[in-house]
Amino acid sequence: MRKTIFEQIKERISFASEINRLDLLIHDKKGIKIEIPNGKINIYGSGYDIQYLSLEEFFDAFMFKTWKARGTCISCEDMRETLDLDEILDSDDPSFEETISFCEYVANLIKLHDKVELKEGVHLYKTSVAVAIITNLNSIMDWLNQEMVFFEKEERVLITEKNAAVTAVAECVDEELAYQIVKYNHYTLKGDISKKKEILLKLGSELEPKRKQLSSLNGQLETNIFFMLNSLNIRHNNRSKKDKNYKEYVAKMKKNKLEEWYDELYQMMLLAMLELEQLERNQKINELKTHF
Repeated sequence: MRKTIFEQIKERISFASEINRLDLLIHDKKGIKIEIPNGKINIYGSGYDIQYLSLEEFFDAFMFKTWKARGTCISCEDMRETLDLDEILDSDDPSFEETISFCEYVANLIKLHDKVELKEGVHLYKTSVAVAIITNLNSIMDWLNQEMVFFEKEERVLITEKNAAVTAVAECVDEELAYQIVKYNHYTLKGDISKKKEILLKLGSELEPKRKQLSSLNGQLETNIFFMLNSLNIRHNNRSKKDKNYKEYVAKMKKNKLEEWYDELYQMMLLAMLELEQLERNQKINELKTHF
């Protein structure tokens, strides 16, 4: 029987070993160096001229409670409990999803720690431990064919499958929409029809005023995208017999099949956005040609 890519990866690396190494690194007391040359700063009730903290200690002391993506968690320990991260660490054979969940937690700590606003005269330095955290995360991402994407406004790092089309589209739209585009591919949305539907609605709203342009570029793509938006229980209630938009075929469709069609639509919408962006690029090139 053919092995999946994740089964093949597991034969080469140990998820358990890798996330335990990350855990050791984020608890290393030499993780972050803080230098206060003109005074002292109060950390955990004590004053220090130079203080070394682990990454988690630093994040708790300087960032956690103002972090937009913390939900209602009040500390790193609280978030670890909420996400069951210690249970993942205790597992001899963590799943792909559990491994990504732990890596995402670490990725947020290391990416956001340099966004902390310190008092004047206070200096923050990455140590070899912090560099090792980044290096190990990057290695794991390469092995798993994943990438870390940072959204500054959301103050959040998402880990998602590497996808050239997703990256290209995310780079040519505003950050809020880019976040939704990347989020669609996130492992936590697998099987979550309602959240995928919300994202498809937003992408549809982005494409709606550009339908005429898209139709001139690729009429069949434009027709198929808006047919699916209107017929697959996204824009309209196609499952209720009481609704004028009722579609018996869609009402009887199994959830996993509907999700497959949603994923197809997502890919088609990415293609549409790329084609529209290429149209703008072609116009710039045509203008360039007039100078030759």
